[in-house]
Amino acid sequence: MRGVELMQREEVERLRRLCGHTLSAHAFPSLYLWQEQLSLELELGEAYFAARMTRHGGSAWFFPCGSEAGRLAFLAAHGGEAGLRLLYLRREDMAWLQAREPDRWRFCRRPDGDEYLYLRGSHLAMAGGPFRDLRRRLRKIERELEPQVQPLDDGGTADARRIVEAWAAWRPGSALDDRQVALEALERRTELGMRGVIVYLRGQPASFMLGFPLSEDSFDAAVGKSAVDVQGLTYYTLHALMRTLPECCRWMNLEEDLGLPGLREMKENFLPDGRHEIWEAQRL
Repeated sequence: MRGVELMQREEVERLRRLCGHTLSAHAFPSLYLWQEQLSLELELGEAYFAARMTRHGGSAWFFPCGSEAGRLAFLAAHGGEAGLRLLYLRREDMAWLQAREPDRWRFCRRPDGDEYLYLRGSHLAMAGGPFRDLRRRLRKIERELEPQVQPLDDGGTADARRIVEAWAAWRPGSALDDRQVALEALERRTELGMRGVIVYLRGQPASFMLGFPLSEDSFDAAVGKSAVDVQGLTYYTLHALMRTLPECCRWMNLEEDLGLPGLREMKENFLPDGRHEIWEAQRL
């Protein structure tokens, strides 16, 4: 078993599509970009894949993703590991475990892992009272800061890197130090199937956001950074990214908040329309 490698992308995404799995946590770009920070190793079986989080001791795995036979093969191979834990379970994953191995698992709710979901159409329309504050912030940026939005292609990558470095200098000691994740996303965005936008304020690079499709109707906003502290700029950039997506894309996934109060408040302020609830299982 080894770390997450680019050559594994096609098979991982094939298996994920096979079982209709839409958690951001199991998508290949997420596994690849966060492998160092989370100490991930990837196991590819004949009909499943599973990521092991080695920093938790070697018996902590993301719930296996694949066919029925593949998930059973995973349990047969790893069910005897001492202290076995399965991470990032959906409700249907809990039900599957309970049906196959009743009374052998303890389940724990993990709200810090919940993935925030937003209806793209509602956020493009921004109608009604709930959106009043977000509308005000976007209009203030439009009125005062001369924003320009461009696709994040090869021509904007250097500016996006400068945004990352400015963000790191502006927020030393941040509780979420994902600078290297952002830089790697910019470096590997083509290989990872990512797309994004970059925002300029008064001609200067100010923010960017990159993401990738999770399914035909959902898109993951995976990496975003701002070089300046402008109220509403993160949402402005997200809104700009939403406008570039095809009509079939109904949902935006803003991933988890990791239990960080500031990140949780920001995602709540963006008015989520739902969540993927996350659970953890421990073998008894």
